[in-house]
Amino acid sequence: MRYAGIKAKSSKYKVKEAKERMNKKFSGLVAVVALVLVALPLIASCAPAKEAPPAAPAAEVKPDAVWMRGSVAMTGPYAASLLPALEAAKDAINIVNTERDGIDGVEWKVDILDDGGDVAKAIANYEQLRVKEPKCLLFLNISTSDVAIALKDRWNEDGVVCWLPSCAPAAIYPSGNTFSIITPYADGFGLFCDWLVETQPKPIKLGFCTWDSSMGKSVLTDECLNYAKQKGIEIVEPPQLYGIMEMDVSTQLTNLKNAGANWVYTNTLGFGTVVLLKTAASLGLKDEMHFAGCHFAMDNDVNYVAGPAGEGFVGYHNLVTWYETDNPYVAERIAAFKAKDLPIEQKAQPYLVFKGWFELEEMIYENAIAEVGWENLDADALKNQIYKLKDYDAEVGIFTYSPDKPEPRHARIVQFKGGKILPITDWRVCPDLRPAEYK
Repeated sequence: MRYAGIKAKSSKYKVKEAKERMNKKFSGLVAVVALVLVALPLIASCAPAKEAPPAAPAAEVKPDAVWMRGSVAMTGPYAASLLPALEAAKDAINIVNTERDGIDGVEWKVDILDDGGDVAKAIANYEQLRVKEPKCLLFLNISTSDVAIALKDRWNEDGVVCWLPSCAPAAIYPSGNTFSIITPYADGFGLFCDWLVETQPKPIKLGFCTWDSSMGKSVLTDECLNYAKQKGIEIVEPPQLYGIMEMDVSTQLTNLKNAGANWVYTNTLGFGTVVLLKTAASLGLKDEMHFAGCHFAMDNDVNYVAGPAGEGFVGYHNLVTWYETDNPYVAERIAAFKAKDLPIEQKAQPYLVFKGWFELEEMIYENAIAEVGWENLDADALKNQIYKLKDYDAEVGIFTYSPDKPEPRHARIVQFKGGKILPITDWRVCPDLRPAEYK
């Protein structure tokens, strides 16, 4: 064999040999370490600095609640029309919380004070609400046009968005943080004029019997009157005005009859419209004159209380009505209303439309949060989402908003007929009849 005759080394020799090899390796290692220690400072000074790893993003902290505060005419002359709107708003927010898990999983809460429709009280309420923490980005104003006009600049200054059930131009323009839910009174009047000349026999002699208030007189502008005249409508002068607390307008309607009016237009709501219709019926004028009104004049509370006196009453409306039972959204709301066993006289328009409207608000909030995050959520983020609504079908109506025109453009002509409120036209875009100073 190859290894035959070679004597094996003793175990003692093997240990000694291994120690010698280890000592040689250790000596070499010490030398290498020494060289490395000498070179490290030089290497560190020449090498680029290593960046620290990026910090992990902080987990987004959601608020405990999203607050909507507001001032509402819960008492006073407007309460009969506006208090149901508040109750409907609370009901709609409850639906958002219970059925849709709030706003991005956060509960939506309301904090409301009563202003009785009084401007001074509404301003005092706002001063009380604006300093509360956490700050609210969406203010609920269910009150008068005068209150909205008085608070408009404050909402702009404080970064609060406010949706208004008011169409007074001074409450909307110059464009800022206020948005109307309702098609402007002037624009809706223009749509009514279009329908009037397209469908009704001539001559048309149109008189006005309306409230002596900012709302009531918002259709008595040069833009509205000139538009009607351009369409071939004769305007009967002077317009007849009445106070919001008046219970009879016999003198005003007699004046219009004697002046030759065969159509009468009112820019009122609730009991104010009922007074007009019942007075006309009591005077036997329904066979001689036709009556028409604005969006709020065409609501269910007017239809219910006026009863037969309202038969044939027409006007523009930019939301769905309780009587469109073939509409799936309306059918769902009727079922929910019946499930709560609410009496028919409480079936006010807000109970129908506010569910869809507050779900739209929820969508605006959540889209803004998705785009900028909770930490950057502010009035501008909400407004940017509102401006993205173009011909948007929100189930309750069609909505388009822009910085130039923060108001809905679409509406229909509806009519009180057989105890119902039924659309008699399709959705149409209204003419823009803003006063010149607001364009």
